[in-house]
Amino acid sequence: MNKLKKFYLIGLISLFFIIAMGAYHYVSAADITYKAEYESSTSYKLTITGLEEENEEYIYNAMICQEQDVTESDFLSSTGKSFPISYDDNTKTWEGSTLTAFEEANKLYGAFEKAGQYYVYVAKMKKGSLNYEIIDGPTEIETPPLPPLGHRITINPLYDGTDYNIRVNARSTMFHNNVQRKIRFYVGEVTDENLLKKLSEDKESAYEDLLEYAKKQEPNLKEDSFYDTTTSSLDYNIVADYPIENGKYYFIHSILDNENGTYNDVEDIEIYNGVRSEQGVNLDVFNYLGGQEDPNGNTVGNGNTTNKDNTIATKPLPKAGSSIVTMVILIVTIACVIALYVKNKKYKDIK
Repeated sequence: MNKLKKFYLIGLISLFFIIAMGAYHYVSAADITYKAEYESSTSYKLTITGLEEENEEYIYNAMICQEQDVTESDFLSSTGKSFPISYDDNTKTWEGSTLTAFEEANKLYGAFEKAGQYYVYVAKMKKGSLNYEIIDGPTEIETPPLPPLGHRITINPLYDGTDYNIRVNARSTMFHNNVQRKIRFYVGEVTDENLLKKLSEDKESAYEDLLEYAKKQEPNLKEDSFYDTTTSSLDYNIVADYPIENGKYYFIHSILDNENGTYNDVEDIEIYNGVRSEQGVNLDVFNYLGGQEDPNGNTVGNGNTTNKDNTIATKPLPKAGSSIVTMVILIVTIACVIALYVKNKKYKDIK
């Protein structure tokens, strides 16, 4: 083979590798997909498919934000946006979950609470180096769905104040929210026995029905509100002025204000037991008491309360003759056992 042929052959082989590598990178970039999803009441997860397999020489990191001009240097100071990811050999995907051990971790991408498009970037850094290389991004990513109803805005009215917690995509807003947010709410009574029974059997599956029920009542209810604080507690009871009664059930439909469209809409619903005493009023954890007695000795049924009659015995009355019947049964049983034993012994002697 002369030099010219060798030259052409080397050129063709080089061109083949260039095209092949270019096609490989193009397909890889096109096949990379991202999914952020609610994982638990305190975290959510990012899953990346189509990214190259783990390389022991590199450290991989992801970032989710609303900016489209992220650079390699941003990965070195990405507090509140970075998302460490690791490779899963079983699923062949890269995954990472939000960190929950430290307050700073709760600031990760603002919990997707702001309205608008979010983008994801992936970068790698050679171990021992201080420079990241962005290998994909910005790529649009869908805002994950909110946690299920009943896990978004928790409100606990107490005699000496109100505790509450707001979760937007599994993040507690009080850790990273620098803007005081308004929480609007409606309080109403639940009298539908079928709905109450459904809530008692499987509360979470009935939340949609409860929300629909609440919204039908709201045209006749007043709207109240309070502003959140950095401590997630208030020094007053938000239902203190409501005519709460023992033995009845109440909902709170809460709406986290979107600040004129700045934030994504968040609403939640919860069901409670009404409690009224000398201390005041509060709403307790839901416990369906249909036909039973509440802690104050009132009989509950069909949403109504009947005062307890203290003249009625509170303990079961002894049943006449019960001891005699028990004794007779015991004697007959013993007699039968002895008879069977004797019969069996005679049978063996005959044999």
